[in-house]
Amino acid sequence: MKRWTPGIAGLTLVILCWPAAHAGLRGLRHAARSGAPNAELELGELYQYGVGQPDHLVHALAWYERAAPKSHRAAELARQVKAQLTPAERQQAAAWAKPRPGPR
Repeated sequence: MKRWTPGIAGLTLVILCWPAAHAGLRGLRHAARSGAPNAELELGELYQYGVGQPDHLVHALAWYERAAPKSHRAAELARQVKAQLTPAERQQAAAWAKPRPGPR
């Protein structure tokens, strides 16, 4: 008798939960784009650690910097991530962190 391996069980869980997780991620992005500091912070953490997507420190820093004026934790995380990036990457994150005008 074959036993399920954690890999197969984990993959099955991801497949079954993907629609709900995807909808939750869309809602989180919408809230973050609207300026909700907790959503900005959480989205930064998702990008930093690659949860639900590949890790991307430049995107993480951009979201942390947007949340930093409203959150001490975001400011601290921004400092930590900034130390890992090149000056060009920091500049790119700063450009992305600026709120975009128009409808969201």
